[in-house]
Amino acid sequence: MRRIGFIGMGTMGAPMALNLLKAGFEVTVYNRSLDRLAGLYDQGLMVADSLSEAVVGKDAVITMLSNDAAVKQVVTGDNGIMDYIEAPTVLVDMSTVSPDTSASISEVAKEMGITMIDAPVSGSSNAAQSGSLVILGGGNKEVYDSLKDVFAAMGKASYYFGESGSGSKAKLVINLMLGITMQGISEALVLAEKFFLDRATVLDMMQQAAVASPFLAFKKDLLLKEDFPVAFALKHMHKDLGLILEQARDNGSVLPATSAAYQSYSAAMNHQKEDVDMAAVFAELLQQSGVTKE
Repeated sequence: MRRIGFIGMGTMGAPMALNLLKAGFEVTVYNRSLDRLAGLYDQGLMVADSLSEAVVGKDAVITMLSNDAAVKQVVTGDNGIMDYIEAPTVLVDMSTVSPDTSASISEVAKEMGITMIDAPVSGSSNAAQSGSLVILGGGNKEVYDSLKDVFAAMGKASYYFGESGSGSKAKLVINLMLGITMQGISEALVLAEKFFLDRATVLDMMQQAAVASPFLAFKKDLLLKEDFPVAFALKHMHKDLGLILEQARDNGSVLPATSAAYQSYSAAMNHQKEDVDMAAVFAELLQQSGVTKE
């Protein structure tokens, strides 16, 4: 597979497309908001004037969009991908969406003779830029295997989980852990503040303890300075936790910590923290605890 159409040039999609280009793929990109396309042509990407131009004649069409509504609109809506795609082109959705959405779109594609792979990614914009995402696959195994060189251009590892929707399920599993980890770090730091412990020293202690993780290292400076430039927007974690709880209600999973974390992210959303990094949940808990910057 050499000719790739890539739909969605957000903070994740643009660097992913550029890594495909660096790996030798012929990449045509498209975005509904044209301002997102600025500068990409100068970096070597082919920029489509229309969705059809990004879809027709490609070996694979990749979507990397913000939520279920966007994926449904772009893929199955009026003048969507399904109006232009033809076999043997493979549709690969790398967005984080409900497993139900992945499975239903896969069924629509199947009826048209198109194979769809759900392949959401674990990793923030930094991982997208460095090509070190972890890719989580669901759908036809043979087709998934045929995409391994595509995935290798964007990620450090890829895993196959089973039938359509399984990749999306795996993404919710890892993001549950991510959301709760951020909540736990934030709560520990709030307690430390109330104990009047030095924040920098507490963070250094955490990095030397058994709970140390690369994630904590990534977020350390943000937490220290209470400055939250976006790598993984808080609104996306809020959305993902909502999807997780929706699936949990359907399958009988008991997730009390996830429910509590969702309330914290919801409060942060209500206080206009949706467009900063998810680590801003720490600032939300500080605010609720009556801790303010000097």
